[in-house]
Amino acid sequence: MSAYSHRWGAPPPRVRRGSQLSANTRWTRFSRKEGQRLIFVLKVYSERLRKKGQRTGALGTISFGAIRLAEVLVSISVKGNGRLEPSVFWLAKALNVARKSIHAWKAQLEAHGFLSWTRRYDRVETPGQKGPQLKQTSNAYVLRVPVKAIEAADRLNGGQSKPPPVVAPRLSAALDRLAAAITDEPHRKLERELPQVSEPRLPLFTPRVRRTNGA
Repeated sequence: MSAYSHRWGAPPPRVRRGSQLSANTRWTRFSRKEGQRLIFVLKVYSERLRKKGQRTGALGTISFGAIRLAEVLVSISVKGNGRLEPSVFWLAKALNVARKSIHAWKAQLEAHGFLSWTRRYDRVETPGQKGPQLKQTSNAYVLRVPVKAIEAADRLNGGQSKPPPVVAPRLSAALDRLAAAITDEPHRKLERELPQVSEPRLPLFTPRVRRTNGA
């Protein structure tokens, strides 16, 4: 008789701790307007974090590289209607940097509340192999705008406690179209520049069989 150290559906030891089945991922719609707001607030907040004479990317700050990463993630999320699951390998190729830089920038965005993620794994089937077989897959990411960053941006704009001025509907619509055209161009350029990167094959992990006496 044989027994598996992990039941079907639970990740084996070599799948990273805390990983969840990728099929259970649920995505929330992420609009272009939300993306524009996030990038604007992120840039304002990152400037307010830095002290006079402090270099960008210093401990406790957000580097230019992290902002660039956020722009790429926003572009992917908007195009995917909220679906955001690029691998670190793909991001490193897209931004032409080492994978350790992607990890560092992710950590900066996470530390300040702009990014979170969930580790995931897939179930796979390989002919000739018995038992559950699983492989680590890319993370599922979620972008958000933290309250403290919104407050920093509001202070720069004079706060939002005062009621907004009344603007004629036609003028308001024209201003919205102009703002969208100005803000969208960097994102369109970014989408054109992103390379098509093929994913490397990830190894399959098969739980080891623990045999008991008398098997």
